Amino acid sequence: MPMISGPLKWYSVASRLEQAIYAELTVTPARHGVVPGAIAWDACDCGLLAVSVGQIYPTETFPNPVQARVGNGCDAPWEAAEVIMQVVRCMPTVDDLGEPPKVEALDTAAQEILRDAYEMMRAVSMTLCEMNEAREISDFLMRPLTPQGPSGACGGNELRAVVSLPRN
Repeated sequence: MPMISGPLKWYSVASRLEQAIYAELTVTPARHGVVPGAIAWDACDCGLLAVSVGQIYPTETFPNPVQARVGNGCDAPWEAAEVIMQVVRCMPTVDDLGEPPKVEALDTAAQEILRDAYEMMRAVSMTLCEMNEAREISDFLMRPLTPQGPSGACGGNELRAVVSLPRN
């Protein structure tokens, strides 16, 4: 396959990663897709997979942004983007009587969140390696997966990767 390019190149990368994660998840969320920017945690709907693109910047030495103009300063050969992937689930909370969640419910939630983490890491790693080997992307770097929340009744995982493509 040719190197990903064009005005929607970063959408293409984000969409491939979203599809890969969705296909790998044991429990697939009803809501999933590429979203514009940070997700609002006002309603996790007991499942959400959201992929967005954060920073986009020119680079001469991936993954570092260009720090100073060299030559005419406009010829950095690569562009890098941070792809942000989140899987959010409903978390046990206090009941209508104000009682904390049962330990069993917390244990079940922990298992789901940790399974999601494993499956996200696996899907993203495999997909980026395949894209790199097929020369669809120039390079990539996965960042550490970090737990998110709980915040309200939502919690989950966030994984970030930096991907490089030629500037065009």
